[in-house]
Amino acid sequence: MRSFKFLQTAALAGILLLFSCKQKKLASPPHYKFKDVFTVKLDPKLKEISGIAWDGKINMFLAIDDEMGKVFYLGRDTRAIMEEYDFAPAGDFEDVAIYNGIPYILRSDGHLFRFNKDTLDGKGAGHELGQLPVTGTNDFETLYADLDRKALVILCKTCAGDDVKSVTAFAYYPDSIGFDPKPIFVINAEMVEKLSPFHSTKFEPSAAAVNPAMKKLFVISSTSRQLAICDLNGQVESVYKLSSQLFPQPEGITFRQNGDMFISNEGGGGKSTLLIFPYFKDTANSLAPASRTSHYNFNSPDDRMQLGKHLHEISGISFISGTDNMLAENDEKGDIFTVDFRTRNDKVGKVKFGGKGDYEDIVYSDSAIYMLISSGTIVKVSTKDSSMLTTDYVLDGRKNEFESMYLDRQSQSLILLCKDCQHEKDEVRNAYQFDLTKNIFNTEPVYTIQLSAIRDMLKDPAAEFKPSAAGINPIDGKLYVVASVGKLLLVADRYGKPEQVYKLDPALFNQPEGLAFAANGDLYISNEGGRRDRDDPEIHVSQMIISAGQTVQWFGSFL
Repeated sequence: MRSFKFLQTAALAGILLLFSCKQKKLASPPHYKFKDVFTVKLDPKLKEISGIAWDGKINMFLAIDDEMGKVFYLGRDTRAIMEEYDFAPAGDFEDVAIYNGIPYILRSDGHLFRFNKDTLDGKGAGHELGQLPVTGTNDFETLYADLDRKALVILCKTCAGDDVKSVTAFAYYPDSIGFDPKPIFVINAEMVEKLSPFHSTKFEPSAAAVNPAMKKLFVISSTSRQLAICDLNGQVESVYKLSSQLFPQPEGITFRQNGDMFISNEGGGGKSTLLIFPYFKDTANSLAPASRTSHYNFNSPDDRMQLGKHLHEISGISFISGTDNMLAENDEKGDIFTVDFRTRNDKVGKVKFGGKGDYEDIVYSDSAIYMLISSGTIVKVSTKDSSMLTTDYVLDGRKNEFESMYLDRQSQSLILLCKDCQHEKDEVRNAYQFDLTKNIFNTEPVYTIQLSAIRDMLKDPAAEFKPSAAGINPIDGKLYVVASVGKLLLVADRYGKPEQVYKLDPALFNQPEGLAFAANGDLYISNEGGRRDRDDPEIHVSQMIISAGQTVQWFGSFL
């Protein structure tokens, strides 16, 4: 019996030793959740998308198709094709990378091309730089920029000099010697298999990029459905499985500076897709209430835009569907401005629809623009022609004050949120509905927000909450409400039941009066300018956010 127990113990020890050599199976790499993905279907022109790169200087994506000698520029928010240029005759092009603001494209045989967008004829021009000088039959699909090396790195998919244990990396130095035929490092494919949570075919890179937030190299192998994380010298640290459902044919990867990850899939039997994964910082030591929802960091907008004095009293913003532009209004004048956050142009267009008034919010729809007056009156501005005819709709004659209005597509209505309305007694905030199909108000509140629930969450019985802007997140369907008085941001269900509440930093959100979501979930919050010179109006964006000064802030993509 004792020898049997010894054999059992020895066998168990052997099993544990075997599994200790394997990486613990994790569904997602650190700072990412594969289940929290936003999927964009790309234009049919990019069905065979084989490479993608993010250009932070122009806030656009660059993509290539592996059968066309074209480079495509995609909008940051819509991911629609904004521009396209020829750079070479048709060929088997596999990846694109940005180095010092210049796009470089890799062909499968090791030829490298540089693209110049700014030519005199405006058509752009491609320049062939030569071929990686290595012998034998070789196949390449991966190109990425390594700023520390001041090089573009080319990874072998299948090279004559490699065996089942190796994947070689070569460099092209744009500022000096060009191609270097000597390998700069070798990825140990045997280590990839050892650390992989499942058995697969040989690791054959199809895309790679340096993660700027982690300072790690992320390498994808489409054929073996693996993601390997390496140091910048190719030493493999961890390996993750890419499911066939989410990653049918992953051929491109890129990152924003904040760590947000983008992976492109070729179309195969359907449309090509772009998968967006937000970067989550470690919030284990964060103070409650947390400063980050599952999608945004309200303490650190991803970008911000300073606005001109004509928008010093900016009180509302709204995205124009299908574009990268938003509408904005000044709460003292009957003017509507078009703002392009990407190009930092806050006066793309301007139209006058009426005289002076206390305009507090703006909503764009496909048939009209709606303005909210603080008393509860909605001004409908017709956009069917250039007449800009207006029609007024009045809620009632009670003493009400509103600053928030948003579009509820599900009910085809506008929702007005009270800032301070009659009979609320500082216990609730009422929401009123305007039916867009009948052009009539429902005179009874469609829902109420209980202030006691917000105060309980904050553990502050004296907390103020007076909504100044609101909107429904197109990704998770939640209602986001910002309150300039109280400096709070509420996340609720679409009927106003509080789920999360966050304190906003007054230094960042001096007077948040506008809120809007892009189609991809990026959140923009605008701030009025205030009285001090340094408090210029601005917009903040937080991938998903926008806010501050007289600003718009952008709070990174909702991934």
